Amino acid sequence: MNYNDYSIDDFLLDDRFLAYCQGSDPEAVAFWTEWQQTQPPNLAVFREAERLQAILSGHKPRLDTSLQELEQLLTPSQEAKVVPLPVVARPVRSGYVRWWMAAASVVLLVAAGWFGLDWWRNQYIAYETANNQQQTVRLPDGSTVVLNSHSTLKYRRNAFTNVARTVELSGEGFFAVRHLSGDAPFRVVTDGAFDVQVLGTAFTVHSRPSLSRVVLNTGKVQVDFHDQRTDRTLRPGELVEVITGLPDVQQRSVRPEQYDAWTRQQFVFNETRMTDALQMVENQFGVQVRVGEGVVAGRKLSGVMPIDRPETVLNALAELNHLTLQKTEDGYLLVNK
Repeated sequence: MNYNDYSIDDFLLDDRFLAYCQGSDPEAVAFWTEWQQTQPPNLAVFREAERLQAILSGHKPRLDTSLQELEQLLTPSQEAKVVPLPVVARPVRSGYVRWWMAAASVVLLVAAGWFGLDWWRNQYIAYETANNQQQTVRLPDGSTVVLNSHSTLKYRRNAFTNVARTVELSGEGFFAVRHLSGDAPFRVVTDGAFDVQVLGTAFTVHSRPSLSRVVLNTGKVQVDFHDQRTDRTLRPGELVEVITGLPDVQQRSVRPEQYDAWTRQQFVFNETRMTDALQMVENQFGVQVRVGEGVVAGRKLSGVMPIDRPETVLNALAELNHLTLQKTEDGYLLVNK
């Protein structure tokens, strides 16, 4: 584990670092003290993480040390100088009650600190793309995700551990998952028909309202359905696809580069139905495309087309199919010439 590459989030999620900040583990204190003396390149990041941890924990002291200090403060000193004070009538409180109240306040402070940290760890980090926009996201474990147009990727701050890694996807993303020595499974949770679990691989997940799909480039993935349908295991070059509202599960061999072509700013059509091509355009640009009466929307297309403005793509599709493109108030309309 290379601590010199740690970010603030990495430090705040590291148990050894937390033990150092709390002073609860002598080995952790010695380790991080020696580590700082080596002047690592991210020492400023470490100091900032240390400062944030102090804020999150409410400057949480060690409980046993605090109670000892409180006992010393509440125990009368043998050498204290006696100064006569005016006598004021007050309710009698035993030393035990005062000690208990002080100790309770420390416990509440500690609890508040831990609740604050727990709240922080459960907050989401989210990435969202607009129409016709892509974004590359590097995850805490070193894995990479390329988000396609109109997609959202999010994960909790505590979602990456030595035993599990979990992200949530809505839309479409290409994943290059880093294989870890501990074999911590990587899980993609979708709002579609299934979740995807892997160890280390490259694949595309498509989770749109009308269609859920996984295409595997390398490695091995398991598709876990949200309903009673049998889970599927994919090998490189295979696809699993579910059309929303239909019970059938399609699993077949495909060319993965056709399905991740958007990462190279391309549409790839391979015997693609016209309706599916138009759906790809709608997903990419966030526009509505309709076909007029008499248009044969089931005809098939083959070819490669650069992802450009929606008018450019739709005009090309119209020419290939001997159609005319019309601009409407709510989008576009394809009609016969």
